[in-house]
Amino acid sequence: MSKQRTRARSDSSVANRTGAAEVRNYRLGERIAQEELATVYAATHTTLDRPVQVHILRRTDWVSSSRFQLAGRLAARLSHPNLLPIIDAGHDDQYGNYLVTPDVQARRLSDLIEAGPLDPVRALRIMTQIAAVLDYLHENNVIHRDVQPSNILVTEGDSTYLTNLSLASGPDAPDLSSVDEADYLSPYSAPEQRLDQTDPQPTLDIYSLGATLYHMLSGQVPEGSTPPSLASVQPDLGRVDAIVQRMLADNPAARPATANEAVTLLRSVMRAQIDRASPDMEESRWEPLAEWLENPLEMALGGLLRGFDENTLTADTPAETVQALREFKDYLTRSRTRADQLHRGDSVRRTLTRWSNQRFWRRAPFGRLIELTQVISYNIFFYELRTLYETRSSPQIRERAMRTDDRRPTLPPPPSVWDAPVPEPADPFGDVRSQDVTLPNSLNIFTCPQCSGGAEVYCPECEGVGMLDKIRRVRNPDNSFTDEVISEQCPRCRGYGRVRCDKCEGNGNLVEEAYFTWSRQARLWENSDDIEDLPASVLRQRAEEISRLSINLYAGHWHSVQQLDELLTAAIANVKDTTTRIITSELVIRAVPITEVEYTLNDQPHVLFIVGFDNAIVGDWSLINLERVALIALGALAILALLVWLVLLLV
Repeated sequence: MSKQRTRARSDSSVANRTGAAEVRNYRLGERIAQEELATVYAATHTTLDRPVQVHILRRTDWVSSSRFQLAGRLAARLSHPNLLPIIDAGHDDQYGNYLVTPDVQARRLSDLIEAGPLDPVRALRIMTQIAAVLDYLHENNVIHRDVQPSNILVTEGDSTYLTNLSLASGPDAPDLSSVDEADYLSPYSAPEQRLDQTDPQPTLDIYSLGATLYHMLSGQVPEGSTPPSLASVQPDLGRVDAIVQRMLADNPAARPATANEAVTLLRSVMRAQIDRASPDMEESRWEPLAEWLENPLEMALGGLLRGFDENTLTADTPAETVQALREFKDYLTRSRTRADQLHRGDSVRRTLTRWSNQRFWRRAPFGRLIELTQVISYNIFFYELRTLYETRSSPQIRERAMRTDDRRPTLPPPPSVWDAPVPEPADPFGDVRSQDVTLPNSLNIFTCPQCSGGAEVYCPECEGVGMLDKIRRVRNPDNSFTDEVISEQCPRCRGYGRVRCDKCEGNGNLVEEAYFTWSRQARLWENSDDIEDLPASVLRQRAEEISRLSINLYAGHWHSVQQLDELLTAAIANVKDTTTRIITSELVIRAVPITEVEYTLNDQPHVLFIVGFDNAIVGDWSLINLERVALIALGALAILALLVWLVLLLV
């Protein structure tokens, strides 16, 4: 039975619209990309003033619409540091369907490769991140099916994002069986890939990842099932080529089972290249079971750290930022050196044995009693974000009496509320109670309508006469009473008949001026890397402050770190309307190095942790010599029994 061929019809009208337009809450800027399904615009959220990218569907056929909606649904449901998130989606009456992604300030991997092959260590760094997100997708029963350089974004610091889930398979994926596969399969697609597959396997993405890695290392798109060896590009990539060829195997069963397995294999044969790129580590001297995991924050700041190393930071880089980078780099050097020392030879065994010999009740010599299965070192980061919110209400008009120092404005018109100066608090992160602030140059002086500029008005008590008639009862000779009218001086105007005008306070003029209500509120937001199943209290106790700097909450490299993105998103969401802005943000980063040691003891698997630069050991009961503990307990009981016996004798 032949399949119906379906081709998408391009609609370029959206791409030609002007950048001044708006799509719902987003003000469109310049067009920055033309994707297969969408036109991408730089944009700004009209309320939050947050830079974003708006992807507007440029095709009208059902296949394109279904794929576009699928990409939005999956990206909104899934969350991974290396998966480009969808932060908004909807339909605009004028522009049609759209998706909104954060501006992560990244380039497409395909653009990077156009300049030639990538450095092998950089390619490994990019692949490691894509492998992590692919394994995450596979764990959630989602197969990407379109892994290729054009769907991968790379920041200046090599933080990497996988995009475009429009061909992904999943529980709610549309039926694409009627689509002509020739329109959608690429040189990176596995030979067995079909859009009508009912049960696609993760090995499809493993193949595509291998093809992408081949392109990164060779600079060439892989052609056919057996592309030329990478050793023809760089002689020292022979062992790497063997793993890449395994990822590109025609037989899916011959490929690595997971993306992380492929990364582990690559790292094991690239230790020499990694050593040359990491002066503070020599992986070639490590135990084969040792591994260093780079934290997403370290990747996010990679570009800035390289600029610091190469003295390419711009002259206008704030001194605070330079100092923060220096402190961050110093910490990374110390933590990586620590890991390098622990990963060499029998260093972990010697550390554990030395620790166990320090206390009678510890199982000694512990390092010699266990069988190591894996040693992994990495950094744990704790984040504190302090934000200062400033609220300025819309300007209002108030009327008051003119003062002697009031002058008619001769300067330009009054500034906007947010351009007006406000008092500078002593504490830059202190709360400021609500107070009124006059808008400069908004003064309008006019004649008081109540006194017509005379500064006085008729006395309201005597109505300007100056005298008041009082009725007094007078007793007659026959003891009767008569009311007698007596005129007295008005006590309010003292007979003058006029009093000071209350409205203008006797000035003759009134003033209208614009003012706004101003206040500040400081908030503290806290988060950390995932420390579930880790010794949290020990980590917090040994974490040290390594960086403190002011940050731009909308900068893409900060949002590439999931824990930071959660903080920043919460802080930004606290801005409810245009009357409130975040005027200052300070990020404090605390960190502690940790090494996970997986081992077996008496054929039972265990895990212990070496925490901090003082190598504190935290583990389970296997660290304890139960026989010695029992002996100590028996000795204590014997001493207690002896004391009781002596007391009884004395009694």
